Amino acid sequence: MFDHRITLASLALFCRTRLSLFKTFLVFLSVLTAVWIIGLIGTSQASADSQATQTSSGHGSQNPIDADSALKNLREGNARFVAEKSINPHQSKEILTKLSKEGQKPIAAILSCADSRVPPEKIFDLGFGDLFVIRAAGAVPGVDQVGSLEYAVAHLGVPLIVVLSHTGCGAIEAAVTEAKEEGALKELLTKLSPVAQAVKNIDAAKRLRTAAELSAVIFKDQLPLISPTLDKAVKEGHLKIISGTYDLETGVATLDTDKDSGSQSTPK
Repeated sequence: MFDHRITLASLALFCRTRLSLFKTFLVFLSVLTAVWIIGLIGTSQASADSQATQTSSGHGSQNPIDADSALKNLREGNARFVAEKSINPHQSKEILTKLSKEGQKPIAAILSCADSRVPPEKIFDLGFGDLFVIRAAGAVPGVDQVGSLEYAVAHLGVPLIVVLSHTGCGAIEAAVTEAKEEGALKELLTKLSPVAQAVKNIDAAKRLRTAAELSAVIFKDQLPLISPTLDKAVKEGHLKIISGTYDLETGVATLDTDKDSGSQSTPK
């Protein structure tokens, strides 16, 4: 004969087991929720701490690369360019899309001449988003150029500024030969007059090249003097400013200490 008591007992045990499992699931879900909330609070606090640190330091944007690494990239890129082994990096549609969404983090700011034969991205074999380039005839740091450099340092976290002159510069030649110009060009050449005076007694065959090299050094030294923002960044260790000269004929960009070690090596 069928025993209903056994069936009811089994059903009760089944229900208690299911209820216990359900309660265990609820406890597990509660723990996960608590961990998630704590994680959110921690992330929010870390973000706030980071922002506070950046604000207090006066250097609002952190760049993932330092000045020495940026300089190394420039030297290696120019060596590839000189050896005709350019890889033309960061020029795909994917890079354009990424930069448009995530913003820019250039590794260096280049103050160079506006000469069409001196395109910084080409001579350093770099691409979109790699360099913050400011150009003016003779690489003269006027108000607009200095303001642009300040933006690169204060808002983009650029760790390196290169003042890049070049051989065969028409603006420097005009200043050295005291060419008679009018309007804004006359004012620009006036800013190159210290360079012209400095090379006045140098042998004529070397005068223009020396002037090109010297102009970059003079303007490099001027930047912290005329810009409190750049001066502060240098003193706090956020920024390095160097000079360089690009040779139109060879394609070699001699950057700062390269002058002591000779010409750059080419990649194998």
